[in-house]
Amino acid sequence: MKTRHSFQNTPILLGLCLAAFTPLFADDGPAALIPNSTEQTILDDYKMEAARFGHGVKSFGKTTDASIPADFAPWWIRGQKNSIGDRKGKPITIEDLYVRAIRYSTQIRVFGDLPLIRETGIQEAKGAFDTNTFLQGKFDHLNDPVGDTLTTGGASRLRQDEWSFEAGVKKKFVAGTEVSLSQNLSQTANNSIYFTPNAQSKGQLTLSIVQPLFKGAGVEYNRSIMRIARLDSDIAMREFIRQSESHLLEVTRTYWALYAARVTYLQKARLVDETARVTDELKARQKVDAQQSQLFRAESALASRRSDLVRSEAAVRNAQDRLKALTSDPNLMDSPNVELIPGDRLILDASSVDPQAAASVALENRPEINQAFLQLRAATIREKMTRNELLPELNLVLSGSLGGLSGGDFADGYGKQYNTGGPGYGAGIVFSFPLENNIARARLERRRLELRQQLDQLKTTIDTVLLEVQISAREVATAHRETQAKYAAVKAFTSDVDSLLARRALQTASPAPGADETSQTAFYLNNLLDSQDRRSNAEEEFIRSAANYQIAIVNLERSKGRLLNYKDISVVRDQDSKRLPELHLEKGARDGKSNIAGK
Repeated sequence: MKTRHSFQNTPILLGLCLAAFTPLFADDGPAALIPNSTEQTILDDYKMEAARFGHGVKSFGKTTDASIPADFAPWWIRGQKNSIGDRKGKPITIEDLYVRAIRYSTQIRVFGDLPLIRETGIQEAKGAFDTNTFLQGKFDHLNDPVGDTLTTGGASRLRQDEWSFEAGVKKKFVAGTEVSLSQNLSQTANNSIYFTPNAQSKGQLTLSIVQPLFKGAGVEYNRSIMRIARLDSDIAMREFIRQSESHLLEVTRTYWALYAARVTYLQKARLVDETARVTDELKARQKVDAQQSQLFRAESALASRRSDLVRSEAAVRNAQDRLKALTSDPNLMDSPNVELIPGDRLILDASSVDPQAAASVALENRPEINQAFLQLRAATIREKMTRNELLPELNLVLSGSLGGLSGGDFADGYGKQYNTGGPGYGAGIVFSFPLENNIARARLERRRLELRQQLDQLKTTIDTVLLEVQISAREVATAHRETQAKYAAVKAFTSDVDSLLARRALQTASPAPGADETSQTAFYLNNLLDSQDRRSNAEEEFIRSAANYQIAIVNLERSKGRLLNYKDISVVRDQDSKRLPELHLEKGARDGKSNIAGK
């Protein structure tokens, strides 16, 4: 038998259903990063402080008049571009190492997964507003004794079979409204003579709406969890950028450490050869004019310089292995016998440094400052949420239903709920409030303390960053002046050694009449060994200060929070082979793909 549904009694209930399940508010998208009034005030105050930077990079006095020639390239700088061992040489530049690091470094991949992990919290927060469906079925068989003949009409036990099914949907909306729509179907049969007709089917459609009025009410409160999740994801992205810049800076440090170690090795190798020649000369002159003490002096210097050479070789190997580990490049890791040869040219001319501009750029771009502002914003949202939870719970409850009863099957009972009778409805309020309210009060105080702590943390972070920028800017100027001073020392000590060798050659060719040649040899030996040490130390200090200058230039960009942009590196979002999202760095990716870092 087909049941015809007229639905003449359902407009009100269906209208409520449609209104309840219409999305009330659209998603507001990613969290805005526009500073609020408090944050802008803090930022403006520190911009005024940054504008006072300037004299911090100036020297107290003039260090040296020496300027390094543009074509300065002594043999120990030119020589490091050639293989200095018995292994196969592989020229490599700092840009090449950056590409290898951003492509292969497992450490950068670890940093890149953090924002993606935090990003899942956004979807998880949206889960509170998911539409949930439910379905349940049940069969009950009763076989109970009865103490009243009116229950069954004579039988001593009530035997009843009941089938029931319920299905529905429920959803929570961003205003805090909880809506549930369910359809219940049941069929009952028993042995009571009063249950007529026997085997009855019932259908009931129920709509329930619960709207919080105080606690838990409002779009702002219910969206707060999603906003915090977005902020956490943004914080993690800044952390990825910070860690990536630190990693690339470490690559830079190690690259120039390798450069300096190779140059130092060549310098010490030459020093060993020069000392060995002096020692051989003394041995040859033992029966002429060389004293045993002089020979001991030369041999001890030779042994000491050879030990320094061994340590210098270890420094070269350690820097190479460090570079391989930082890049995680399998092509380098699987080639232990390859000698990495730095191919970049030293920058020896002065770099322009504007500490005010650097500080202003850092305030806008430094990841730590952005993180601190985002954390302050998240703390503010949490504090507002807790203030809402301090309110009493007062909910408006609305309900409506349609019911039908039939002596036929389930379909007949379902149909009659629409074409017989009319809708039922109800309204009420539910109030609940703990008198002491200790839990909510304690949470609110904790959130306020956290907010105060985060505000102080923000100021501490900005102070630290501005100090770091000032020191970094000063270090660029200082490293350049130091390199100039070391160049002057190299020039002077090299001239000293050359002068001693020239005088010695002249004395050997034309000895002065009546001169004590033994004392002249001793004087020459002591002066030559000392001058060689001074020249070697000056050359080593020069290359170390020059390497520090290269690092200082890059570190200044890192302290401004612009190292990735300075090196034309962007954060790109992609998918791996398993279609999982991934973030990775890419050099020169300014077009086509998602550029998250540089602007």
